[in-house]
Amino acid sequence: MALKWSFALAAGRAEAASLRRPSRSPTPRIAWSFWDKGAEKLPDFRRLCVETWAAQNPDWEIEILDQRNVLDFLEPSDLPRLWDEMYVPWQADAVRLALLAKYGGLWIDASTICFQPFDAWIYGAIQSEERPEEIAAFYFSAWGCEMHKSKEFVENWVMAARREHPLMLAWQALFNGYWNSKSRADAFSMFLDPPGVPEHPLFRDVDLSHLKRFGQDLRNYLLMHAAFKKMIDQYPEFRRIWEEEMLLIRADDTAFWHMEEPDVKWDPNAALRKWRRKTDPSWMAYVKKSCPVLKFTRDTAQLLDGLSREECLTAGTCLGDAFAQALSVD
Repeated sequence: MALKWSFALAAGRAEAASLRRPSRSPTPRIAWSFWDKGAEKLPDFRRLCVETWAAQNPDWEIEILDQRNVLDFLEPSDLPRLWDEMYVPWQADAVRLALLAKYGGLWIDASTICFQPFDAWIYGAIQSEERPEEIAAFYFSAWGCEMHKSKEFVENWVMAARREHPLMLAWQALFNGYWNSKSRADAFSMFLDPPGVPEHPLFRDVDLSHLKRFGQDLRNYLLMHAAFKKMIDQYPEFRRIWEEEMLLIRADDTAFWHMEEPDVKWDPNAALRKWRRKTDPSWMAYVKKSCPVLKFTRDTAQLLDGLSREECLTAGTCLGDAFAQALSVD
């Protein structure tokens, strides 16, 4: 399969990338992602994930940015002042916000298998002149303020937006503003460079209690989520956009359905065992019918990163059959 990846693996990456800058279209057909070590160092599992994006979306550009080529697409002013020293997950957050705000398009994490064309379930709405949605993402209702019902917990691993959407621009500014108030941005910065998110003046009077649940306090780690909550709590126009002009797709029974299953229940080791076991035809039928993508949590993806390409593609296993389905085009 000839994959339309613009990784710029050969010499002259900056020149090649500059020639592929997105058009001025408000809805460019480009999928963005970030792998800090470089796309050529993607583990086999994640490389296969990216191949599913290309297989399902052959007329899309795919750009995998890394720490070396980010400035082929962004200006330093698009990113937090401390970007070079940021903890990698926060680097990725800064990049996704900057790219979607500046260019538009679709962001997708490298630990995501795609089963359906982007246009069919998320990007068609963004491009439509008849529909009100100009921004889209999944929401995870289990972490909503009203558990299993409300939509405040907007996920960031698959997002789409029109170029220079006002909500994306504000989200980027708020995220960067927090980091530009700090003196360090490594993994320990929330504790060694106070105040952290809950005590920071930017989040005064913002209810972030939904980010502290199930024995986990994620208020510092999930800065993007905290920033989104501030916008919809304190700015009526952004709340209106969230309620009326944002395509929100429930993750609980689609992208995260496989983690919610009774024999997994968010246990990465149980998930690894499940993905390597024999496929249940009814399981595969549900994925094909109901899941445009499947997103793997960080811990689960890291376990799958240890598998070879051959192991990932083993026929008759959940993982092998899922990739076979995603890499084929009906």
